[in-house]
Amino acid sequence: MVRLTPSKRARLPKSDFACPINAPGSGSYPINDPARVASAKSYYKRKDTAKCKGGKTRICRRAKKFGMTKKDYPGSLDWRKWCKGVV
Repeated sequence: MVRLTPSKRARLPKSDFACPINAPGSGSYPINDPARVASAKSYYKRKDTAKCKGGKTRICRRAKKFGMTKKDYPGSLDWRKWCKGVV
């Protein structure tokens, strides 16, 4: 995962966040590479985290874009179960 400085984070488009309403605020998760998509999923699944409308859908679509739901990807079964019916 490439280091994301505050200035680079501020330049990311809203489409690169799981919760674009809050972007680039602290309550949004960047989903611009596979490692950050996995991180966003773990934060989104936590019970004490505020959820945004459509966040899971955006995370699942980005995971699919990066090939994280394909059978040859490690952990793809978990991704497919979590995203079932979303994408």
